[in-house]
Amino acid sequence: MILMGISSQVTGSPRFGEVNITDWKTAGLIGPSVAKAVIATIEKRLVIRKLGAFSDADCDAVEQALRLILAK
Repeated sequence: MILMGISSQVTGSPRFGEVNITDWKTAGLIGPSVAKAVIATIEKRLVIRKLGAFSDADCDAVEQALRLILAK
C-alpha cells in the first residue's frame, strides 16, 4: 500500500507534489488539509481500519501528483 502524508499546515499554493484536499470534510479530516509529497509503503495487512475517503476529484488530483513525483 502506498501512503502519502496529510497535513493541516496549508500554505497559499501547494509545492511540487502537494495537493490541497478540497473536500476535506467528506474525507473525514478535521480541517483544511494538504496531501504532502512524502511517500511511504507498508503491507496492507498492517492497516487496522479506514478513517475516511477522498472524493473522486481529490483522488484524481492525488493520483496526478503521484504520477508527477514518480516521473522525476
